[in-house]
Amino acid sequence: MHVVTMGALVVAAALWWRARRRVAATSLRSAWWWGLAAVLVANAAAAVSLVDPASIGLGNHLWYAACVLWLCPAVSVLGGRRPAAQAWSLFVVFPLFLVLEWPVTGVALVAPLTGATSGTVFGPVALEWPTVIGWGLVLVMGAGNYLGTRWTLPVLLVVVGLGGLIWPMAPWVRSGLDSGTAASCRLAGGLAIVLALVRASFSRRIRGNVGQPDDDDQASSGRLDRAWVDFRDTFGLVWARRVEDRVNEDLRRLGGDVLLGVAGLEFHGEGALLPAERDAASERAEATLRRLWRRFVDDEWVDSRLGASVEAPLGATDSSRL
Repeated sequence: MHVVTMGALVVAAALWWRARRRVAATSLRSAWWWGLAAVLVANAAAAVSLVDPASIGLGNHLWYAACVLWLCPAVSVLGGRRPAAQAWSLFVVFPLFLVLEWPVTGVALVAPLTGATSGTVFGPVALEWPTVIGWGLVLVMGAGNYLGTRWTLPVLLVVVGLGGLIWPMAPWVRSGLDSGTAASCRLAGGLAIVLALVRASFSRRIRGNVGQPDDDDQASSGRLDRAWVDFRDTFGLVWARRVEDRVNEDLRRLGGDVLLGVAGLEFHGEGALLPAERDAASERAEATLRRLWRRFVDDEWVDSRLGASVEAPLGATDSSRL
C-alpha cells in the first residue's frame, strides 16, 4: 500500500512540474513553487513510511507539513498582483505556514531544548482542535476562490485528498488508527490529489488554445470572453470580481447597457444598440482589461489570447485601485 501511495505522489509531482509552463507568463510563479514544495514533502513522507514504517512520528510530521504546504498556493494567489506578489509570499504566506506548523513540528523541535521531553523528538502527531479548525478555515478560503470555475472538480478532489492525508492525525481519532487504516487514508488522499491534477490537465486540453485568433470580426467579442474566463479561472473569483468592477465602472462612462459578467460581455437591450456601439463597448472593455491585466500577466499572455495590443482608455490607467 505504501508503494502505491508513493507511486501516486510521484505522478502528482510530475504533473505539477509540467504545470510550471502555465504560470510562466503570470504573477503566480510563487504559488507554483509553494505547490512544488508541498508535493515534494508529501513524497518524502511517503518515502519514510515505505522505507521505515516504524517511524510513525517522523512520517506524521512530514504528512502534516505537506498538508499545510498544500494550502500555500491558494493563499499565494490571493496576493498575486504585481508588484506585491513576491512580498505577499514572504510576509503573508510564509508566516501563515509557520503559524500552522508551530503547534506541531515547532513544539516538537523546541521541547528537547526546554527539557519538556527526553524521548524521541518526532513522536506521533495528535492534532488539537484549534489547529485543525485553523487549517480547515484556510483550506475552505483557498478552495472557495475557485468554486464555480473550470477548476471546481479538481479543487474538490484536492480538498478530499488533503482530508485523507490529515485524517489519521485528527482529534476525532484520539484512540489512534492502526497502521493499515492510516495507510489506506493516505493512499486515498494521494489518489484524489493525482486525479485532481489529471483532471486539471485534461480540462486544459479540451479547451484548447482559448485565445487562438479568429478571422471573423464578429468573433472579437468571443475572443475577449474566452480570455476573460481564462483569467477568472486562473486567478480565481476574488481577483476576477475586483477587475470586473473596474471594467464595469469604465463601461458605464459610455452610457450603454453593457457590462462585464461572469462569462464575458453582457449586452442588455441589444435591440437598442447599434453595431458601432457594440464594437465601441467591446474595444473599450478590451483596452481596459489589457491595462488592468498588466498587474497579473505578461503581454505575451494577453497577446496570445487577443492578438495585437490596443490603446487603453484613460479611465483604466490607474490599475493601483484594484
